[in-house]
Amino acid sequence: PLLGGTAKAMVVVASRIEAVRWQLAMQRYIARRGYTLGTLVAFSGEVIDADSSPDPFTEQSKSLNPGLKGRDIREAFAAPGPKGEGEYQVLLVANKFQTGFDQPLLCGMYVDKRLAGIQAVQTLSRLNRTYPGKTDTFVLDFVNKAEDIREAFQPFYQETFLEQEVNTDLI
Repeated sequence: PLLGGTAKAMVVVASRIEAVRWQLAMQRYIARRGYTLGTLVAFSGEVIDADSSPDPFTEQSKSLNPGLKGRDIREAFAAPGPKGEGEYQVLLVANKFQTGFDQPLLCGMYVDKRLAGIQAVQTLSRLNRTYPGKTDTFVLDFVNKAEDIREAFQPFYQETFLEQEVNTDLI
């Protein structure tokens, strides 16, 4: 319901094979429940999972990202849908897009992967992009302990002292 129903979420999984399995399971669940919810899965290279299909999977596989049609995942995830809401609301990732991904509508993150150190900071910081009306974000973490995440962020919460006064006109 965030951002008037246009908010997006990311699911962070531990491996490429898990990303494939999560995507297939989510697609089945969404279809069974009759939801109008679009999901994308992002990973590098090719995944072979004989339990899911005899054919290898890539991001362009029709069974994984059927509406992608050759588009870049970043663009497809950001693209508006027919009624103004996004065509895709959920992006599943396995390493890819955990850093350097800039999607201001991203408000939720589901973590099913061990995160530590700078990887924890960079991954969770995908949520910190500003957007008009964006006042809330949430993380549902199935794996990590709160104290481990707090420890990963701690180096970034040290005091900083300025040796000279700041000219606010320059800011």
